[in-house]
Amino acid sequence: MTIFGSFGTYQTQKSIRNMKCFIALAFFFICGTLSAQHTIVMKDGSKMNGELQSIKENTVTFFFKGSNITFHVGEISAIYFDGNISSASSGSNTGQKGVSFVMPGRKITRQPKIDNLTMEKGIVTIEITINKYGNVMKADPGAEGTTTTSQYLLTKAKQAAESAMFDGGTTFPLEQKGTITVTF
Repeated sequence: MTIFGSFGTYQTQKSIRNMKCFIALAFFFICGTLSAQHTIVMKDGSKMNGELQSIKENTVTFFFKGSNITFHVGEISAIYFDGNISSASSGSNTGQKGVSFVMPGRKITRQPKIDNLTMEKGIVTIEITINKYGNVMKADPGAEGTTTTSQYLLTKAKQAAESAMFDGGTTFPLEQKGTITVTF
């Protein structure tokens, strides 16, 4: 009787260990899947959730729905590495206002102020030049990526870009060019 009792206890302990291993593996798989979530926002406003594989020579390889897709860098508006797109920095055209920027090596310290007193919608890309202190010295709306011809939105986007400020200091170049994209 003790032999069968020990065998039954052994089988129960083995089953519990196997269940614990299964739960641990499932937990690590789920956490690994969730932590690799990236979002690509295309210039046309569409979004894709997946995993960034590589960026090489002006091409981006992105794992989406079970296969790798390759894009030219010029087709992409933004890449978010945590999967969360906040409305303050979104460059998409999904009806929500937002701002995104491209200024290599700089951080934005004062977000552009967006005013739109109309129901007009669109995306305006502004080419900007900043000085070494982070002040916007020149702003030209209507760059590649702009989806509207509305003079009102172009003017409001230029004013918004001029109100932005980037980090700066004496170690930065005298002038630096980049873009700010405003979604109305």
